Amino acid sequence: MRKGLIPALCLLVALVAAPAMAQRTTGTIVGTVKDETGGALPGVTVTIRSAVLMGTQTTTSNAEGFYRFAALPPGSYTLTFTQAGFGTVNREGVRVALGGTVEENVGLKLAGQADEVTVTAEAPVVDTSTNQISTNYDKDWVRNAPIPRFTFFDLINAAPGVNSSATGSSRSTSLGSGTTDNSYMLDGTDFTAPLTGAAWPWPNTDAVEEIEVLSLGASAEYGNVQGAVFNVVTRQGSNAFHGDANVYFQDQGLTSRNTSEAEDGGLPYNRDKYQDATFQLSGPIMKDKLWFFASYQYQRDYQSPAGVPAEFPEKFEADRVFAKLNYQISPRHRLMVAYHDDYYEIPGDSTASTAPSSVTVETGHNPSPNVTLTSVLSDKTYFEARYSGFYGKDHGDPLVDSEPRVKPRYLDFDTGEITGGIYSFYDGVSEKTALSAKVSHFADKFMGASHDFKFGVQYNSGGSDYVLGPNDYIYTYGGVPAYGYTQLPYHQGGRMKSWGVYLDDTVRLGTRVSLNLGVRYDYSKAFFPEFAILDRQGNETGEFTDPVDKVFDWSTISPRIGFNWKVTEDSRTVIRGHYGRYYRGIVTGEFDNTSPSITPRFIFSGTYDAAGNPEGTELVSDNTNLLVDPGFDAPYTDQFTVGIERELVNNLGLAVHYVYKRGERYGANQDIGGVYEATTTEDPLTGASIPVQALVNDPGERVFILTNPEGMFSRFNGVTVQLTKRMADNWMMVSSFVWGRSEGRVGSSRPNTSATFGPAGNQTTTAGLFGRNPNDFLNTDGRLIGDRPVTFKTQLVYQFPAGFLAGVNFTHQSGRPYTRLLRVGDLGIPTVINAEPIDGSRSVSKQNVFDLRLQKDFKLGGEASIALFADVLNLFNDDAHEDVLDRLGTSENFEAPTEFIYPRRVMLGAKFHF
Repeated sequence: MRKGLIPALCLLVALVAAPAMAQRTTGTIVGTVKDETGGALPGVTVTIRSAVLMGTQTTTSNAEGFYRFAALPPGSYTLTFTQAGFGTVNREGVRVALGGTVEENVGLKLAGQADEVTVTAEAPVVDTSTNQISTNYDKDWVRNAPIPRFTFFDLINAAPGVNSSATGSSRSTSLGSGTTDNSYMLDGTDFTAPLTGAAWPWPNTDAVEEIEVLSLGASAEYGNVQGAVFNVVTRQGSNAFHGDANVYFQDQGLTSRNTSEAEDGGLPYNRDKYQDATFQLSGPIMKDKLWFFASYQYQRDYQSPAGVPAEFPEKFEADRVFAKLNYQISPRHRLMVAYHDDYYEIPGDSTASTAPSSVTVETGHNPSPNVTLTSVLSDKTYFEARYSGFYGKDHGDPLVDSEPRVKPRYLDFDTGEITGGIYSFYDGVSEKTALSAKVSHFADKFMGASHDFKFGVQYNSGGSDYVLGPNDYIYTYGGVPAYGYTQLPYHQGGRMKSWGVYLDDTVRLGTRVSLNLGVRYDYSKAFFPEFAILDRQGNETGEFTDPVDKVFDWSTISPRIGFNWKVTEDSRTVIRGHYGRYYRGIVTGEFDNTSPSITPRFIFSGTYDAAGNPEGTELVSDNTNLLVDPGFDAPYTDQFTVGIERELVNNLGLAVHYVYKRGERYGANQDIGGVYEATTTEDPLTGASIPVQALVNDPGERVFILTNPEGMFSRFNGVTVQLTKRMADNWMMVSSFVWGRSEGRVGSSRPNTSATFGPAGNQTTTAGLFGRNPNDFLNTDGRLIGDRPVTFKTQLVYQFPAGFLAGVNFTHQSGRPYTRLLRVGDLGIPTVINAEPIDGSRSVSKQNVFDLRLQKDFKLGGEASIALFADVLNLFNDDAHEDVLDRLGTSENFEAPTEFIYPRRVMLGAKFHF
């Protein structure tokens, strides 16, 4: 039933939108025109102008006085309303937010009473047509935010309910979602990596025009997402030349210390070097015809976290280039062509327990093209087609230049210290290609209501192919080897293809109620191409594995339904609700460890013979014992929201929402070849007896299959409160409070004494490991590791007289939970378990981070200006830590804090604009 349920719907949408992932990069203005008596005025000519719009657009109000402008770039607009016999009305400063719908209602007076009236529009804070819950950060925040400037994640992590998985991380969670559940969009390009489910290209922050964080209620247009949609739109050209240059500088002399001698071992955080400069230029090539925007960023960020020697800093480097052309082919057709590339050097995480020699540095670049055609077929219908993608090349090497790629790696159980070589060297590609098309049509008289229809077709493919060279990993007690793992180099990678069709409708029932109805169908397939077989030195032998056409496939239907009810006639109060089912897309890192080309993995004594060969080897896996269930199914989340939003005064709105998420069918392994019997082990710290499973047959007989075991789930209950002040009267603010509880058992719940890192510097998808030992399920159905029960955030910009400006970015958040681990021997296989439930009784410290910007603008004549500023990051020098050195209760470093947030530091800068 699931695979053939809606072929008719697929055909219908395919006929409407020829195959060409398209997401929104624009907004909409709607409204009603009335006369002095409150009656609808049909036939009113409405003209729209803006510096971000080539030329003008015109439409006419219908019989109910309703008008509509769709596909508008984010920005400020002027509307002009004219009709014979009535005075002209101009509405200036109508602000269109990314992904938003602005309702601008107008009353016309008879000619003679008012020939022409110009009114400055109020900044809307209540969207009266959607059930979605989103937060927008426009240029007023993006260009004045006091942020560390690691990546654009510093901007999106400010949003309500969004939390970084660690300081400086490129992974985020949102309201109970996992780090692989989100979708990342750049100018409509889906740059969510199939390999990891994380963002791959990272745009220059100064090239960003606006960011929308769509937390809840995403329409049917969005597929392959269980969490948030992070929608980033970059700047574009205009009919005037503009440019800016921005310089940012940090130094150890401007850096404080937030750790004690006992915590950092005499090695506090050290700023080795920080240089960041960006250059942007935009303007017309042909007025109202062809515009350009270009940007370059030079970034060098060298630092040693607390506990890491200053002479071995983590050296983060980036050279980011971006260019965009906007071409008005004709009054009804426009083309956008963009190209982004990020040449990067990203170090792995260093802590007091990791030797510099064991840290990996990742290098590469990721060319990302984007071509979008938008056609206005009529004043009611427009069409969009898009090609986009990224094609990254990636390498992993030792952070310390003098260290060899091949060197044994050691983890000591007594101390938790990691020494020796890196986990693995790698060279590979990670890429994605997407094609899409959609038709939007406004039907003003259909089945007794007005409808905004969207029909769309989406296709994408991608994956990775890496040559991996895992180093021998040896576990020790007090430096004495206990056992280790060894494996020869190999190719590893996985591929996916997916296509989806959707139908979405916003139905307006009268002037007070809107319904959002949608459904989408997605088909996704995982497969393996052929891989070259390697020798001991990692060279190709000339032999290849056979391709696997289908490892598994998913066929899913996602219904979405919601409502928006304007409680009051003035549109200042709305009640909204939403239900939707959301399926995660295929993450190739979840199954690519079953690649046919992977070499056998052995356990050994941890020692070597005179010739350097591992001693006492026993086969753990020759890859024939790693299987994927052909019926492996798509994880999904059912999402329920209900809330109320009120415009308290002009430009200031309050929104309160209740959120419930129910996630099911998460992936994990089952051992279908091992034979286990129930036994117990004693907790050496409490004396309690803990039930465990012991392997009684040969470890080589184990067979692991990736599937959907019972007991893998997630739950989120929460309340969000958000206060939004649009920029007006010289200030803007977004302030939010989120109370929530994240519970469940997912791949990241697996007990582990050290992170396992793979390609692209990202932690490998833990669903690919969870369940290989049945003891993984013990005490793992509690709080999720991303659970932060209380989060309060405020972002504020205030423009004082005489060119002074202040920006504030404050975050308070609870610490993430963890639990004590216990290593259990004599079970036939190496085993580490959770010795207690993950109930929140143990957590890392809460954070209170206050960032402040003080800025002074100087006019230089005309539109030229220069601004000098100082950002004080972590103003109150909070000393929160985000992890512990070891969770093993018997370790010398049990619960010792590590990964401290960065201390107070001053960033000086200058911005020149013309």
